[in-house]
Amino acid sequence: MPLKTDEPKEWEFSVHTPAGMVPLKVRQINSSNINWVGWPAEGGQALLFVEFKGGGRYVYNGVSRQLAVACAYAESTGSFFAKKIKPKYEATKIR
Repeated sequence: MPLKTDEPKEWEFSVHTPAGMVPLKVRQINSSNINWVGWPAEGGQALLFVEFKGGGRYVYNGVSRQLAVACAYAESTGSFFAKKIKPKYEATKIR
């Protein structure tokens, strides 16, 4: 059976933050503004990582794993992010 190329890709990798390296679970987003959304692969840290189309990468502090995953799998990640994440959580630019 051929692979569907329109399905979002998921992978794991580590990203450097001011607090050190954080292993992430990442989901590619089909959005006009967001490349991918990620959250810590290991539980315990309330963080959401977002890489935008322009290459900027940010970490949003205090975002629960449940909310981060909901953002990544939302029908419109951009709208979800704009309404439920951006106005409510502090961000730090990491790239």
